[in-house]
Amino acid sequence: MRSFLIALGLIALLGACSRPSLQEQQAYVFGTRVEVIVASPDPALGRRAIAAVLRTFDHLRHSYHAWQASELTALNQAIAHGKQRQAGNLSPPIEVSPALAELVLEAQQLSRQGDYLFDPGIGHLIALWGFQSDEFKSAPADASAVRAWLAAKPSIKDLAIEGKRIRSSNSAVALDFGGYLKGVALDQAAQILRDEGIENALINISQDQWRQSA
Repeated sequence: MRSFLIALGLIALLGACSRPSLQEQQAYVFGTRVEVIVASPDPALGRRAIAAVLRTFDHLRHSYHAWQASELTALNQAIAHGKQRQAGNLSPPIEVSPALAELVLEAQQLSRQGDYLFDPGIGHLIALWGFQSDEFKSAPADASAVRAWLAAKPSIKDLAIEGKRIRSSNSAVALDFGGYLKGVALDQAAQILRDEGIENALINISQDQWRQSA
C-alpha cells in the first residue's frame, strides 16, 4: 500500500513538472486594464512575448490616440484646417505613415460593408458628447453644435487614400478609432505570439478577448 501511494505521488509530481508555467502581466492601455497570460515551458520566452505585445499596444495608443497628441490628431487637424470643399473636390494631399494609411483604408472598407452604420469619421460628434476626455463628464451635447455637425454630414467615406496620402472632401471629418482599435490590437498581438512560438495564451482587453490553445 505504501509503495502504491509513493508511486501515485511520483506520478502527480511528474505531471506537475510537465505543465508549462504561466507568465502574466497587466497594464493600463486604451483607457482600460489589459491582461496578457501565456503558458510556456520557457519562462523567458513567455516574458519576452508578453513584453512585445505590450509594446505594440503602447505604440498603437500613442500613434492613434483621438485627443492627445498623436499621428491621428495631426491628421484630423490637417483635415480641419483645409478649406471646406464642394462636392467632388478634394483637399490637398496629407502624407501619413504607411501604417496609418492602411488603418484608415481598412476601416473605410469595413464601414462601407456595414452601410456606414459604424463610421470612425464621426470624431467631432464623439467629442461633443464628452467622450474624448480622460475624465468623462456626464452632460448633454450642445444642441446647436450637434445640428451644425449633422448639417456637415462628415463620414470616413469622404476620405480618399492613395498610398501614403489622404485627401478629404469634408473638413468636418475627424477620425476616432476608439470603437475599432482594440480589435486591431488583438489581431496584432495574436500574430506576435504565434511568431514567438506561443501555443497557449489569453489576452483580455476589457470585454475584448483572444484565446489560443494548442
